[in-house]
Amino acid sequence: MAGLALPGLVAAALGLWRLTGAALWADELATWGAVRLSWSQLWQLSGSVDAVLTPYYGLMKAYTAVAGTSTLALRLPSAVAMTLSTVVVTVLGRRVGGNATGLLAGLIFAILPVTSRYAQEARSYAAVILGAALAVLLLVMSLERPTRARLIGYAAAVGFAGMLHPLSGLLMIVGHATAVGWWQLGHRTDGWRTTRWWATAAFVGALPALALSVRGSGQTAQVSWIALVDLSALQEFPERLFHSAAVGGFVLVLAVLGVRRDSAHVCLATAAFVPAVLLFLVGTQVQVWTARYVLVVLPAMAILAASALTRIGRAHSIVAVCLATTLACPAQVTVRSQAGHSQDSFRIAAVIGPRYRPGDVVVFPDSHPSIPWSPRDIYERYLPTPRPPDVLRTARQRTNGQFLATECPDAVCLGTPPRIWVVRVDNATDPMKDMAPGKQERIRKDYRPAQRWQYALLGISLLERMPS
Repeated sequence: MAGLALPGLVAAALGLWRLTGAALWADELATWGAVRLSWSQLWQLSGSVDAVLTPYYGLMKAYTAVAGTSTLALRLPSAVAMTLSTVVVTVLGRRVGGNATGLLAGLIFAILPVTSRYAQEARSYAAVILGAALAVLLLVMSLERPTRARLIGYAAAVGFAGMLHPLSGLLMIVGHATAVGWWQLGHRTDGWRTTRWWATAAFVGALPALALSVRGSGQTAQVSWIALVDLSALQEFPERLFHSAAVGGFVLVLAVLGVRRDSAHVCLATAAFVPAVLLFLVGTQVQVWTARYVLVVLPAMAILAASALTRIGRAHSIVAVCLATTLACPAQVTVRSQAGHSQDSFRIAAVIGPRYRPGDVVVFPDSHPSIPWSPRDIYERYLPTPRPPDVLRTARQRTNGQFLATECPDAVCLGTPPRIWVVRVDNATDPMKDMAPGKQERIRKDYRPAQRWQYALLGISLLERMPS
């Protein structure tokens, strides 16, 4: 029992440690914005953007109606999901390799910096990882002895993961199909029945992901910022996936060494490597590769790594886990820092708050290529009143089926304020970059940059009106 509880307790402790330390970043702010909509507005928005995230937004909207939208409330479901994922990893590790493997697998998974990072993320990834861990566990159990309950559970786990992140869910199924295909080769005479049952369960489980993919098929702007894969993406993979190159390299090597030929380990190997390899290859031709889309590989990788450690004896395993924990420490501290989620949103209050003067206004870029909604969300979430009014906005973000705010054309409602604050999410030296031509022209004509501040994914410029 202690072997099951310890990894879960470690994961819970790390998930709750400075849970609110890092500012909400752009994707989390998108969650915050979505859950504040009415149900009809949320459904209307899904017709133009974020259709694949609508189930997650719906679940979070129902939850935040009770829990509220504080940073703690928004991130707590992910911390719980990651703790449960750790328990499932421990259970599966025990099933395929015994008590020692289970304990090591759970501890390795719990101390990974990426586990903490997404345990503290107001997004669906922790829940998707939980679905992936359950799906692998039920796949292993179904291949050992297929029962209706196990196959129904498998379909539910796959459906849960795919409903919350369709691409990850579908990649996960491809990995499982590879495992089942290999298993079928060793059970040619009596394995077809199990294979057919698995295929039926996998198809049913894939339906939510397929339906969401169809609904969101035209919403390509969501991934337009992603670059095609090149050699540098391969070199950066350990850092991107594990949030620590040292820990990532360590676990990847162990995971490869942990592969064996029995069916359970083949299931783990395909679940650990096929989704990442497949998406990487597709990413050479289509703008779709990003490491967080293959977070579903982490449970299987942790178990394979534990399987490798089990072979070298208890003393060496303890040393290895201690080494991994030590290597993870810098990243664990970083992800909990103020800019630990890559965006230093807190800074806006320190910059604009004490410098605000009555008569100031604020404006935002119209068409940032990656996260255009983020500047307004940062402004509304992290800058308390009194603050410069958003004078160009005629309709709030995420209303009327539009993701971005509606503004008066050509900044005709700007007026003649003495000073303009420009809030961005990049380090552009030109504060008017990515603004509509009419708005740019109107501002450039009468204003000049006076001061500029730059932080992680937050740029603030102060413009002053030129003497006439």
